[in-house]
Amino acid sequence: MRSYKDVANYARYLGLFLTLSTIVLTGCAEYESSGGWQSTATAPTTIPRSNYSYYDSHREATVLDAVLVNAIAQIGKPYVWGGESRHHGFDCSGLIQYVLNEAGVTVPRTARAQALALPAVSFSRIRKGDLVFFDTMGAPYTHVGIYIGGDQFVSALNRHAGITVQSLHNPYWAQRLDGIRRPMPPELLAMQSLDDHVLNQ
Repeated sequence: MRSYKDVANYARYLGLFLTLSTIVLTGCAEYESSGGWQSTATAPTTIPRSNYSYYDSHREATVLDAVLVNAIAQIGKPYVWGGESRHHGFDCSGLIQYVLNEAGVTVPRTARAQALALPAVSFSRIRKGDLVFFDTMGAPYTHVGIYIGGDQFVSALNRHAGITVQSLHNPYWAQRLDGIRRPMPPELLAMQSLDDHVLNQ
């Protein structure tokens, strides 16, 4: 059985060999109660504030590690529009919901809702396991991936590439980076809310 280090190295080397010059995003899907899956192309009505209090806890580190390991484990699986299954494939936000759920973090189904549900962090404070969001369709938070270190992230890209590793240094992604969010379990989100309430009194 390969160690975590071997898997991480595999992901890093895989990213170096990916061709990024001809990216054509299929995009994330949102489920509409009136008619199935469609593209996320509307802007959010609110933007999360960026001042996030950091809880350097064992629980938070454990969650981020679990997100990282589960994300790497999905590399090579197929992209499926509206997909949310490790057996059949994922779209971008379906991958996030599955991976975070495995780590004990519950998030909404769509990329935009996921961005609005989690605390923002600055790029200078990014950690492995954080979520990276992109504006790929002229609207905020229309694509999402999971940061794995070395300025690389895993995401469900399109039907051709599947679940793959991409580089934040690629101009396509660098120009469209929309924000970073920290996956947090309910108890840490509650701690943050309590802290915010006390600070605002």
